[in-house]
Amino acid sequence: MSPDYPDPDDYPSPDLRPHMAADVATRALPDFEAEGLLEDLDPKQRAARIKLLTELYMEDGVDLDTLKAEVEANRLALLPAELVLGRSADKYTPNEIAELTGMTVTDFQNLIAAVGLPRPSADQRTFDEADLGAARRLRRFQEAGISTEVLVAASRQVGSAAARIAQTHRDLVASDIIKPDADEYEAAVQLRQASLQLLPLAEEAVDYALRSHFLDQLRNQAMTVANPGLMGVADSTEISVCFADLVGFTRLGERSELEKIGTVAKMLESVAIEVTNPEVRLVKTIGDAAMLVSEDGAALFDAAIRFIEVGNEAGEDLPALRVGVARGEAIKQVGDWFGPPVNLASRITETARPDSVLADEKAVEAAGEEGFRYSWVGQHKFKGVDRPIKLYRVRRASGR
Repeated sequence: MSPDYPDPDDYPSPDLRPHMAADVATRALPDFEAEGLLEDLDPKQRAARIKLLTELYMEDGVDLDTLKAEVEANRLALLPAELVLGRSADKYTPNEIAELTGMTVTDFQNLIAAVGLPRPSADQRTFDEADLGAARRLRRFQEAGISTEVLVAASRQVGSAAARIAQTHRDLVASDIIKPDADEYEAAVQLRQASLQLLPLAEEAVDYALRSHFLDQLRNQAMTVANPGLMGVADSTEISVCFADLVGFTRLGERSELEKIGTVAKMLESVAIEVTNPEVRLVKTIGDAAMLVSEDGAALFDAAIRFIEVGNEAGEDLPALRVGVARGEAIKQVGDWFGPPVNLASRITETARPDSVLADEKAVEAAGEEGFRYSWVGQHKFKGVDRPIKLYRVRRASGR
């Protein structure tokens, strides 16, 4: 049964045709075969390609050079969806956006780079009203007194999250929407239609998640303000930090296809989400590693052990995990945590054996004896730490 998508007409889209020619209605159809766009195709593939090329050229106004480039890159079927999801006609350069908003060209360039896109030149005319709106938002934050460095750091976090969200929904469209027996034209139509239908749903899902988390964090902040004693110097908080790392992920990358690496990374993120609980937060995933934090030492240990348990349940598709935990004062900034326990937990993870949880003494003391048992594995000297760290292997009290 197909998903119950909303009617695309409920979401009228603007004219998103960046390659639109001024004389679309009058120009003649090119000889696609003479232009080399029909090579190595059987009759059925040829008919589908001609139909798709004709619509893109005559109805969407895509120029011939762009069609050639998309065929060469084996991306022609994606082009109709990109016209739906893409940007409107280019209008502004960074210089012009800076002049219109009162911000510096460098700040706008840093904004674009922070969200994960190529850093533009000052006279690059590839920006539209959406970019102008983003620049104006950044400028309003600056005028409110928020430093540019903090704003860029926040944009980097948002850009990274948006890239993962876009990847997830793109994979959903590519894997579940296109029928296995679709030809190139049918695949292009299905991708375009799915993009029209799924983009509003994705936007609503992101909006829901963002509002829910923002409200939850506001509640937490209100509790902190009501109990000032919880905060130490420079708004630091004592937390337990956990890193879970995939063993052999680098070697996997050397011998496996990129698709396999992407699948493993998604599995890690799924496991990380599954092991969190109301007291434990997933801060981020970074390729082959995930970071969790909690003020509750016992809750963090429970999540750390569950990382190993759930990872094992995933079977051979997910490489073995090793987990490191440390505790200490840290500072939260733009969605991330910084401080000695973060660095130490990362280094402890590198020392842990596969399918084991290794923790420092402070983390053990914070978690307590109930529900866990500990094996002292000795002291270890870590680079950047001025004293040897006592390390303990952590298991469930009822486990082996």
